[in-house]
Parts: sequence; structure tokens; C-alpha cells
Amino acid sequence: MIIDEYLSTGFTDVDSASNRDVYFNCLVFLDSLPYFREYKHRSYELLRLGQGMTVLDAGCGLGDDVFRIAGRVMPGGRVVGIDSSVVMIEKARSNELSMRLPAEFRAGDIRELPFPDNSFSRCRIDRVLQHISRPEAAVSELARVLEPGGLLLAYDNDWGTFSVTSGDHETTRSLEKFWCDSFTNSWIGRDLCDLFISSGLSDVEIYPGTCVIRDFETADKVYNLRETVRRATAEGVISRDRGRSWIEELVDRTGKGSFLASLTAYTAVGQKNQKAV
Repeated sequence: MIIDEYLSTGFTDVDSASNRDVYFNCLVFLDSLPYFREYKHRSYELLRLGQGMTVLDAGCGLGDDVFRIAGRVMPGGRVVGIDSSVVMIEKARSNELSMRLPAEFRAGDIRELPFPDNSFSRCRIDRVLQHISRPEAAVSELARVLEPGGLLLAYDNDWGTFSVTSGDHETTRSLEKFWCDSFTNSWIGRDLCDLFISSGLSDVEIYPGTCVIRDFETADKVYNLRETVRRATAEGVISRDRGRSWIEELVDRTGKGSFLASLTAYTAVGQKNQKAV
């Protein structure tokens, strides 16, 4: 029986995980990588944050983005982070920055936000829609609580673009598909534009970004390569020998400098229409 945590499925219910540290450590590690820092900071710029704004970060995790955004809306601003995981919220509240910045945290379902209409100047959701059922309900709720003229930004992955370089094309295709299909919404990145327009947002802009990783150990932490091989082997998708050889090749490619894993994600930004005068 496979008991290791799996990042593609475990983030849907962190509170029930047998080893929650896996998810905490994953978020900390991702936040340390240059690509992730760059797209996050770009998201703050695209939101055109300013002093005095009220901002909602939906699916806030450990609160790192909440704290960064809070620094941008001071003085007079406020940032609320909401997450379905109670343990994530507790971690965020225990951060010393929570006492020094205009940030607050609440546990809740982003598909049923506990806020009145038109509550926030800006709303943001980052790599959350890939993990939840009914993502359209989440986007609709974020649009509801956004004030007229306010901006909603979403960033999410398109796992249909996930690729790993290997000489064994058949095994690679099988494993790429296995990992992709394990997400609740594996193609959500390419669906963001439609979700925004369906929720009544206008002036929707889409910005692509590609994460490129050049060493196996980093890719394993981000994409669970070893665990994907274990699970695919257990389900009979590939043989144990082919899985072992695949991992060995990727490690060897790292040593030679030819390892490559990549993924395209999309940032969507849309505006809530002004009320008719």
C-alpha cells in the first residue's frame, strides 16, 4: 500500500494528511525558487496595488503572499487570507509578521466566501483552482465580493503542458499523463479566460509563463517524480524496471547537464464592471 503523500492530490485536504509537513515544506520550497518569486511579484504589479486597498488572497496557505501584499497597501489598507485548511491558517497566524502587518486570516471555503458583496478592492487566487471541484463557483464568488472596478487575478497551471526530457518516450508519456490526470482540474490554466468571462469580468488579459527546472532533485520536490513512478508502478501503468531505469536516466542527465522539466502556467486578470449610474 502506498502511504507517501502526493502533492497533486494531498493539497485538497491538508488537514487530513498523515504528514502535513510535506505540504508546509512544499510551499516554503516553491516560494524560494526564482521562477515562483518572479511570477508572484508580477502578480502584485498586475493588480496595481496601492495604499488603502482591501485585498483578498484566496487559498492563502502559509500567508507569504498576504504579508507581501500587506506591505504594499499600507498605510490604511488591509489584506485577508482565507484557506480551507485550518492548520495552514494556524501556521499563518503564528507568523510574527501577522502581528506587525494589516493582515488577518480565516478558515473557509472559497466557493462560499463569508464576505458581503463588493468587499474588496482586489482579489487574488494562486494555484488553488487546480485542486478544487467546481472552480467556476470559486471564480464567481471572488467576482461577487470584488467591488465594481476592482481587479481579480488568478494564476494556475496547465498540466497538459508538463514535460520531462527522456530517451524513453513511451514511459515518459505514461508518467506525464499519470501526474497530469491526478489533479482535480489538470487543464485549469487554459480555462481561466473562459471562467473569468463566464463570471462577468471584462477586459480579461492572459499572461503565460513557463517554469523550467534543470536538475532532477529540484524537479522531484516540485513534481513528485519518484512518487509518481511508485504509484504508476503499483497501478501497473509501467513496469518496476522501466520506472527504475527512467529515474536513473534523469539523475544521469542532471550530472551531464541535460535534464529538463518544464510546465506552462497562466495568469489571468479581469475587471468587475462598474455599476451603472
